[in-house]
Amino acid sequence: MSRRNGGSKGKIVGLIALVVILALIVGATAVYEGREQKARKAELEELAAEIKTGIWSDENTVLVDDELYGFDHRIESYLFIGTDEKTESLSEDYDRAMADFLLLMVMDHTDNTYGFIQIDRNTVTEVSQLDENGNPVIDRELQICTAQWYGTTAEMGARNLERSVRRLLGDLENIDGFYEISMKDIAALNRAVGGVEITFDEDLTAANAAFKKGATVTLDDAQAESFLRARMSVGEGTNAERMGRQRQYMTGLFARIREHVKSNPKYGLELWKALRSIAVTNMIGNDFSRIAQKLLKGEDKGILRLEGETRLGEILEDGVEHEEFYPRGDSILQVMTELYSLVPADPDDIVSDDDPDESAEAEEDEYDPDDEDESEDDDEDESEDDDEDESDDEDESEDESEDEEDIDYGVGIEYEPEDDEE
Repeated sequence: MSRRNGGSKGKIVGLIALVVILALIVGATAVYEGREQKARKAELEELAAEIKTGIWSDENTVLVDDELYGFDHRIESYLFIGTDEKTESLSEDYDRAMADFLLLMVMDHTDNTYGFIQIDRNTVTEVSQLDENGNPVIDRELQICTAQWYGTTAEMGARNLERSVRRLLGDLENIDGFYEISMKDIAALNRAVGGVEITFDEDLTAANAAFKKGATVTLDDAQAESFLRARMSVGEGTNAERMGRQRQYMTGLFARIREHVKSNPKYGLELWKALRSIAVTNMIGNDFSRIAQKLLKGEDKGILRLEGETRLGEILEDGVEHEEFYPRGDSILQVMTELYSLVPADPDDIVSDDDPDESAEAEEDEYDPDDEDESEDDDEDESEDDDEDESDDEDESEDESEDEEDIDYGVGIEYEPEDDEE
């Protein structure tokens, strides 16, 4: 009897001890979580304070209609270019061309969104004219398509075009890369994705008998080229109408890419490899892979375009009237705000790269012997990672080395009107 009672008391004491221990654990966990929440709250408050006071730099600000705006989202952007066939042969390796199609893809990794800005080839903006050594001689207000003309290689023309796009969109500091193909190679692009499906909302049988209003057609290679390039033979023959068809085709193209990526996560890299022989680009396979994954998993904001006025003019001073498109400042701001999440910025809050205080801090932190070993370890780790990446795709490293070569520019321009297959 006494043994039974003693055992019961022991069990009670043990239970009490267990309860106390559990209470201490719960209390400690609550304290820890409370500290974590406070720390996180402090971080958010500090971030909010930075945004509120507007700590900006040239890298995350744009100037639209003489007003400064900033963005604090993690942005990645790429310029896609289609060039016309009307060319001047400069060498065996390069025939000079103008931009016929321009599409800037903007990926917001902060909000996991993406969208596009389609730019009219006739948009009037600052274009750099270059001397024979590649130095800018003067910046003139010209149709943006002419920026592609300069340079003795396609890469040089693409970089000059990218510069003009950045100026147009508020003097953007950076576009992460460009990808250019000739419009005559649309067939290869169409073939690489297995054809693009189009439902015709107007009758375009003047371009192809299958292009009947209301018909849904998976375009073959010849039809894709005809659909995108025909202009004077269909509708009212305006560039604006053709831009509408280009948007329709690109929407279908992105849908096809999403379908492929769902079943094959490596499809972006495979597409880059399939088209590399016809492309002029500083982008690597990993860039295409990120884009493909964003198309699949991100929120699509669509293909946006700048509103403005189109009129005939002689801005080229060649004695001939050409289409000139003048975008409105409020439209540029609206599109940029949608894709870059712009907020008003105070010019007084811009931190310059050559700020004396920042430079002084950099000098103080320039050398720390205690960090030397850690730096070497990090370099070794990064080197190992780089070796693995190179073994996956040696061609990517070749592209990157080509981008580091010195660039020479050419001079001379002869404006060509919008290309028309017909």
